[in-house]
Amino acid sequence: MRILAFSTVVVLSIGLASTAWTRDDGEVETYQCRNGERFTVEYHPSHIRLRTGAGVFALRAGAGNSDYSDGQTVFRPTADGATLERPGLPPASDCVRPDKA
Repeated sequence: MRILAFSTVVVLSIGLASTAWTRDDGEVETYQCRNGERFTVEYHPSHIRLRTGAGVFALRAGAGNSDYSDGQTVFRPTADGATLERPGLPPASDCVRPDKA
């Protein structure tokens, strides 16, 4: 019985830790890149919330709102998709929204 209770607590903790809850409703878009990477972008009035396999990042809009950055990670939406640049990794380019492909 203790093992079942412990397992339940562990599973619930992992599930909650891997989910970033938000208060406000933002437009959410999922991207699939040619290299197989997937990430999600949630748009908010003052920033975007970028969810990757490495974590959740808040990126602010740059000049002209054409790109978003936190000083290291850069997200650039395009008419056809997006590019994601991170330090130490090759750019994830040719990222498209599967629902728009």
